[in-house]
Amino acid sequence: MAPTPGGGQSQGTLDKTPAPPTRSSPPRPPRTGRRPRWPRSATISVLRLGVLFGGLVIIVDLGFTALMQRSLSADDVQAWETLDEILNYVLFSVLGVMVVRETNIMFAGAVAGLVAGILDAIVVTAASAMVPPQPTLEVLEVGIARNIVTGLVFAGLSGVVYALVQRWSSGHRPR
Repeated sequence: MAPTPGGGQSQGTLDKTPAPPTRSSPPRPPRTGRRPRWPRSATISVLRLGVLFGGLVIIVDLGFTALMQRSLSADDVQAWETLDEILNYVLFSVLGVMVVRETNIMFAGAVAGLVAGILDAIVVTAASAMVPPQPTLEVLEVGIARNIVTGLVFAGLSGVVYALVQRWSSGHRPR
């Protein structure tokens, strides 16, 4: 073979392309057109609303803690504790409804309630550990578990109830 002008390869060498590499894994199955069960937008909604409502519950808990520390009678302290619990239940329930309404995923309210409950448990426990008299470890553990379970149960149940009511009233079936 004679060299081509310019020092490049001859035309016969350029026409040969290498064979495509062989696949070591099986090919992907074709997409069915269904949306994923947990889209990214649902994750963003759960985290955004979970942190927002967790912050609101933290504000309510710390506000009532301050009121209870300044109360002089045991009856007032008991009334403030009861009102604090009721407001926590309401906030967690509203969180569950809002998340399920926004995502159309029935159990998303429970996940958002878990996020809010964990956030509330961390902040309120840290705040109560800094104030004298310092509570015992058992009291702190019970407080953490109670906040997490309250958020999970109330947000989860209200989200499921909201989804079921929507399904029954309009024929729309949530996932």
